Parts: sequence; structure tokens; C-alpha cells
Amino acid sequence: MPSKSSDARRRELGAELRRRRERAGLTGVDLARRLGWAQSTVSRFEAGTGSFTEVNVTTYLAHCGVGAPEAARVLRLARETEDGYLVRRQSLRTLILHETTAQRITATSPLLVPGLLQTEDYAQAVIRLPGRSEAEIGSRVAIRMERQQVLRGWNPAKFTYFLYEAALRCPFGGNRVMNEQMLHLGFLADRPNITIRVVPFAAGQFAAIGGNVTLMEFTEHGPVAYLESPLADLFVENREALTKYRGYLNQLANDALGERQSRELLARFASEYDPPEGAR
Repeated sequence: MPSKSSDARRRELGAELRRRRERAGLTGVDLARRLGWAQSTVSRFEAGTGSFTEVNVTTYLAHCGVGAPEAARVLRLARETEDGYLVRRQSLRTLILHETTAQRITATSPLLVPGLLQTEDYAQAVIRLPGRSEAEIGSRVAIRMERQQVLRGWNPAKFTYFLYEAALRCPFGGNRVMNEQMLHLGFLADRPNITIRVVPFAAGQFAAIGGNVTLMEFTEHGPVAYLESPLADLFVENREALTKYRGYLNQLANDALGERQSRELLARFASEYDPPEGAR
């Protein structure tokens, strides 16, 4: 197995290994004893900082009672991407892992309010697509709402969001839903760990170039950029690419309204989406 590796892949692999141990009903001490390893070695593995080889990953899985088909899937994860790009078609678990361990998160989305800032009704409106069953929609919305706990947990990360005026003017779900969404954004903007700034139309077309970008920064390892798309999501650790995404976000910081102006604009939009009773 190559020695060079993606930090994001290693952390995900470590989390996968830990889940297998816990599912087997073993403590770290139990597994270390079975393997003949120091407990610190098991801990490093599960933190994504261990020395992963096919032999020791296979040995770890075998002592957790993992069968061959499942072990093969975990080993594929161990072999994936060696260039700082990690592609996921079902990326939710990876995203949650990074969101809950980040120290600082900076994000932008040109066409939608970002998922962590969405109300339940707004989330239903944007998730409701042709071909999706009510059960799937409900499940996706519930997961999105649960993810939002990261905004208010113990010692939460510092969040900075750049919201495009275009996203705030696109009436997903109708006036009532948008009114509540604007009020919710204003409420979130008052939290000490959340900064929300609006990028106005006057900023020009630069906004459309960068797309959906979330930059997550950590205390114990390098940053990761998350790019979301309908078909597959991308976790980026490549230094050159990260420099470009950071530059994009820095440009938005220059173009966006200040925090006070942004809160005033959100309040104005909330009023515009709240027509007189007889007009609803």
C-alpha cells in the first residue's frame, strides 16, 4: 500500500475501523489484546494517524469478525486516492465527520441557502425533486436537521457564510417558507460563532465562477475543501487547489456586505416575503 496518503481518506478509514470494533462489542483494550498491539496503536489507527498496510488493516478487521466482502470494501477505501482528491458519491458520513471536528468552516453557495442554515420547510422545498419518494425526502430532511447540531454544540466551530443575493431571492417553497428562512438566518447571524454576509448582485459575475465551496480547517491536520454537486461530491486536500479556493473565498470577503448591512438586508427580505394577510 503506498506510503503517501490523503489525510481525509485516512480519517475516514480510521472512523470505519472504529465502527467495526464497536459493532463487534470490543473496547480498544480488548482489541489491542487480541491483536497483540499496544492500545495506543489501536487509538492511532482509529484516529487516522496509524501506519495503514493491507496486512494490518486486514488483521484488524479479522479480529473484529468482519467478513471477506465487507473487508474488501474497507480495503478499497484504504487504497483510494493518493493525490489529495477524494471523490464520494455517497459522502454524507465523510462530510459529517469533517463538520464535527473542524475548528473553522467557511462556505458559500450561489443558488441555495447552505444546508446547515436551512429551515425544515426550506429544506423540504429544495430536496423535493421528481422521482423522490416522500420517505426519501423525509429521511434527507431529518438528516439535514440533525447535522445542524454542529452549529450549537459544545465549543462549536467558527462558521462564516457568504450568501448570494440570488439565493435569497429565489423563492423556494413560496413566500411563507422564505419569510421564515430569512428570519432564521437573522437569528443565526446573532450567534457569536456564526458570521453571515450577503454577496450583492453588484459584486458582478465573479460569484458564479467558484460554485459551492466549503473550506474546513482543523487544529490537528490540514484543511479540506468540500465541493458539492448533484452526481458526486469532492473532498480536496491538494495544496494548489486549496490555494485557489481560499483565494475565491477571500475575494468574496472583499465583495460581501458587512455583518450589520447583511442583517439589515435579511430583515428587509423577510418583510418582502411577508405580504399583507389578504394577499397570501
